[in-house]
Amino acid sequence: MQLWRPEFELVKFRQLVTLLTNKDVSLIMRGRLYSSCVQSSMLHGSETWPVRKENVMALQRAEMRMVRCMCGVKLKRRLPK
Repeated sequence: MQLWRPEFELVKFRQLVTLLTNKDVSLIMRGRLYSSCVQSSMLHGSETWPVRKENVMALQRAEMRMVRCMCGVKLKRRLPK
């Protein structure tokens, strides 16, 4: 009996992405869902990593990209200074 199936994980991931980008769900609820599911998954096991500057920067970039996606902000719509 196989307990873990990749296609099952893909379905759960797609459902999570759908919830995070759904405009009918409040931004506060999407933020809570993000911090409880996505952030904890990204940081899982990071206590054992030898933390380097590249790792920290990669995590920050990924987090900002996800937050922009949740809020519906695109980099192309950036206002000129």
